Amino acid sequence: MSLPKTKRNAHPGFGPDIPAAFHSLEEARNCLDYQWNLCVRSALDFRYRNHLMEGTASQEHRDAFDVDRTHFRAVYNTWMTVFQNFLERNVATMNNKSLQGAMVLKVQGQLAAMYQELDTFELLHDETGWDEVIPMFDNLVDLVATIIDSQKATDEKVLYKPIFQLDQSTINPLFTVGHKCRDPVLRRKAISMLYSAPRQEGVWDSILTARACERIMNLEEEGLGEVKCAADVPDWRRISDIEVSFDLQARRGKIKMSRLRSRHSNVREPVTDVFEW
Repeated sequence: MSLPKTKRNAHPGFGPDIPAAFHSLEEARNCLDYQWNLCVRSALDFRYRNHLMEGTASQEHRDAFDVDRTHFRAVYNTWMTVFQNFLERNVATMNNKSLQGAMVLKVQGQLAAMYQELDTFELLHDETGWDEVIPMFDNLVDLVATIIDSQKATDEKVLYKPIFQLDQSTINPLFTVGHKCRDPVLRRKAISMLYSAPRQEGVWDSILTARACERIMNLEEEGLGEVKCAADVPDWRRISDIEVSFDLQARRGKIKMSRLRSRHSNVREPVTDVFEW
């Protein structure tokens, strides 16, 4: 499997092979981008075939996807090893900006690796599969906290003003934790970090993202009593297939999602929730 050749293919690292050693952060990032695009194509292809077959993808297609998943798991493990070796060789000469960039890459690599630990087919029918990667959620939150603390330590303006940047850095991984991790402590920590470190990353706004995660959490935990662990949130209360949009003037958010109507349902149905702040 490979991507079509484009002008970007000429960039260092943007290709199917992971080199024995990275020579720059750009090369490491391009390499990760290439592998992530392949991984997304594989997942989208599987979901499309599963949709065409009305949720009953053939065993042949499931087996083919499992082969891809095993391949990408090995790919990301290799990338992490090569990248860690690069950091050990160069960390002493990196400035603060480069170190923060390296931590962002590490977060993206961990996030990509986490998805390969999940059984995508089972997740289409049972959201409790996310509970298997709670230790990886925990690691993601710690890594993002390191990035935010580093930014605050090196730029006093971050303490008083929001950060604006084009590239994704911390919001997407915290959003993933905020709406997919049902561990109540980690989930609330991720949401708190989104609120406490205001930033705009591309089209992502941390405060709006926090509000969406908080609403999703409340919808899932409503009526369950005290949630002490992820297992206290049963599959029938969990939300999937989330699409979030905001009307800033009306101070209103809309979440399109799929969920089971009750503990006795076995088919996830589309639902739209509107919330205000």
